[in-house]
Amino acid sequence: MSRQRRALADLVRGLRGEPIVSPDWMPVLEIANDHLLTPALWSALRESSQAISLPADARDYLATLHRLNGDRNRVLRRQAIELIGALNAQGIVPALLKGGLTLFDGPYADPAMRMMRDLDILVPAGSRDDAIGILERLGYRLAQQYAAGHHAFGDFARPNDPASVDLHTELVDPSHVLPASEVWSRSELREIGGVRYFSPCATDRIMHNLLHAQIHHLGNFYRGELQVQQVHEFVALARHFGPAVDWPFVKRRMHAHHLTAAMNSYLLAAHRLLGLEWPLSSPPGLGARLNYLRCEMQVGVRPLQWIGVPWGNLRGAFAWHRMHALHGSTGGPLRWRCRHLVRYLQKEGIGATLERLLRAH
Repeated sequence: MSRQRRALADLVRGLRGEPIVSPDWMPVLEIANDHLLTPALWSALRESSQAISLPADARDYLATLHRLNGDRNRVLRRQAIELIGALNAQGIVPALLKGGLTLFDGPYADPAMRMMRDLDILVPAGSRDDAIGILERLGYRLAQQYAAGHHAFGDFARPNDPASVDLHTELVDPSHVLPASEVWSRSELREIGGVRYFSPCATDRIMHNLLHAQIHHLGNFYRGELQVQQVHEFVALARHFGPAVDWPFVKRRMHAHHLTAAMNSYLLAAHRLLGLEWPLSSPPGLGARLNYLRCEMQVGVRPLQWIGVPWGNLRGAFAWHRMHALHGSTGGPLRWRCRHLVRYLQKEGIGATLERLLRAH
């Protein structure tokens, strides 16, 4: 077992509130930091009374980072309330997503547990330009604009703020799997601190997490990679919402887009790493089991990770759900993929195609 796999095993034991017996805490802290789970690790160890058995330096480090993240999250919450209030004043009621939503609406009892890089805000497509104007009036400036057709417009940053604002009009890259129009229709209007926002329903929060972790952007499922923070939040959402999650809907939607293996592989990770009870009526198939095994094997093994990049990029680019969304139901998968490859080569050229194939980040 590689050093990183041992550290990952210790990390998930700690997240489950179990004793960590590793004589060397540095690898555990490194992998917790890599996955943005250090505050969550401290919270779990403290709640299970395991924190008292830690080495003093590890205990002090975890407690300090947890405290600092709690301070940061309180500032992020104020930043979000300011922005939502400004949007409300112009008749825009946004939806909060991902980490930004956890600042207001679960699933964590400890508000310092969740680390986040930015605030994800969803606005109706027709309100996007107005929202950009509001951000600019508040002092934000566009730090990164995404390509045309992206699910988000870009990242907006403001000096001295702890996080940027990621302005969305769709939730994820494969918007055909979870369209924003559906999420809006199922969202619930909330009011807190004098501001109004929409909170996606429990099922859509589960779906968003699953798609973002497995399919979005370069696609961890296709590369055999696992983001443990995403799995941790998935388990927290599932336990927090319980029967409010419509698992049959999740299963049907993922099956309709030929993404059953991606769903089941992720559920296997949640079950085996963090003890989530299996929520579906049927067990995972061979493809899901093999994919999860691949994820385990690749942890800390650079050659396997490097091999997985071009293969994963190829699979993700030509995935059934993407081809069907682009080319419709006529012609079939082989014809879709051939047509897509020819068009991409004509548009981008061989050099850009190879660069996309080898893209690691």
